[in-house]
Amino acid sequence: MDTLAGVINKYLEELRQRTDADFSAFACQEPGEAVIRWKYAVGNKNERFRRIVLRSGKGIAGKVLMAGRPMILENYEHRQHDDPQEYPILYAEELRSALGVPVLIAGRVKGVLLIGYRNPCRIEEVIVGLVKQVAKEMENIIGI
Repeated sequence: MDTLAGVINKYLEELRQRTDADFSAFACQEPGEAVIRWKYAVGNKNERFRRIVLRSGKGIAGKVLMAGRPMILENYEHRQHDDPQEYPILYAEELRSALGVPVLIAGRVKGVLLIGYRNPCRIEEVIVGLVKQVAKEMENIIGI
């Protein structure tokens, strides 16, 4: 039987392939804490994503967690004076476009599913729908 990590990584790899994304990841809220961490990723360039710790409202994961709805960043430009803490996953993985979708457990947002592209691109509605569908499937198998 697959471990939870193995199942999540399978979902992430399948999602990355189906969306032609360079990167896909799953962040979740730490039990009993108010922080969010990127726990699983495929297509990552390094392991820096594991050190990112966010509060609600910060970064893509924090904003999706707080709003409870998808967030799209397209053609993001890394500028010299930008605060890397605003979107640390974009900096850590050199992403230019990304989509974050909430993952609900017992009706509450407890995780964020993300796909990212290292080249600027427009994220079409069909891709948003596909990521939402995978997030819904993950909701049924994950007990965060």
